[in-house]
Amino acid sequence: MLAMVPMFASCGSNGEETEAPAQPRRVMTVYSDSCTVDYRLPAQLRGRQDVEMRPQVTATLEELLVVEGQSVKKGQVMFVLNQTEFASILDNAKAKVESAEAQVKTMELEVQAQKELLEKNIVSEHQYKVTYNEYLMAKATLSEAKAGELHAQNDFNHTIIKAPYDGVVGNITYRQGALVGPQSKYLTIVSDNSVIIAYISINELNYMYLVSAVGSKQNLIDKLPDCKLVFNDGSEYNTKGRIVTISGIVDKETGAISIRAAFKNPDGILTSGGSATVVIPMKSKAIVIPKTATFDIQDKTFAYKVVQNDSVYTVESAEIAVVRLNDKDYAVYEGLEDGDVIAVEGVSKMYSGMKIKPVTEAKEED
Repeated sequence: MLAMVPMFASCGSNGEETEAPAQPRRVMTVYSDSCTVDYRLPAQLRGRQDVEMRPQVTATLEELLVVEGQSVKKGQVMFVLNQTEFASILDNAKAKVESAEAQVKTMELEVQAQKELLEKNIVSEHQYKVTYNEYLMAKATLSEAKAGELHAQNDFNHTIIKAPYDGVVGNITYRQGALVGPQSKYLTIVSDNSVIIAYISINELNYMYLVSAVGSKQNLIDKLPDCKLVFNDGSEYNTKGRIVTISGIVDKETGAISIRAAFKNPDGILTSGGSATVVIPMKSKAIVIPKTATFDIQDKTFAYKVVQNDSVYTVESAEIAVVRLNDKDYAVYEGLEDGDVIAVEGVSKMYSGMKIKPVTEAKEED
């Protein structure tokens, strides 16, 4: 299929081609000015710590002592697994330790007796060494028994699952009677929501904008202002946060740079796992243009610069990098320079090389 190509010439009555007349278009000359750019960054919210509570032993889930959304304290018992088998194994391990301890004491007495007999030349040195080696074997058996007891005790302890810190219980994935183990899905996630971390990814170009706004990469975090958190419904969180980390390294797979912002959450309004927008109000000097002066192709933004050649004015597209100021205006931080003239209306019907008649003030259409 052939693409439709706009015709820029027409034929007169005598058959000769005539150029299309220049179209009047409103234009503006751009200059840098001081402004505050609300730099908006989508973010995923996570608790300061999110720990998956996974069983370390395989057993049936005997008791659920918490509910979803409940606040828990560090050390509070949350789940209890069936302890019958582990209690039996622990008792058996303790019995082995007691038996081994008795054997060690017996061999200690035997060694002492053999030593006295050796000193009186009643037994040979060989017989004494055999007895002493049996004593060493008894001590090794005791050490092995104690290790078995410790392992059994740990397994028994793992049947009682406690909160690792103060936090909030997430979704509970299993119910009473379910068989769970180390390979199972986590029982729940405990989130320390006293501080919520907003995880942000920005591209390298936007990162450089942040750098240019504060002057340098050095002490970037210290120079960035407090940021705001805006929910998906447009409402704003009542406490401002701070940018706490900036990786400064571009991810090879995503081409993004990671940023983290921290927001105090004493009332528990923020929840781990949600999404929001972090807004960084950056004071800088930028060229401000209306959104009507731009057009997008895929993920890139363009404007039309006006080019004058004698008395002829044409437009040429120019890629620009922008940050939204509000619903009507963009701040341009790359692609335009002071003194450039751009078209500010009708850009969707323009094309590079198109002749226009610049109009510096809006006119009423006839």
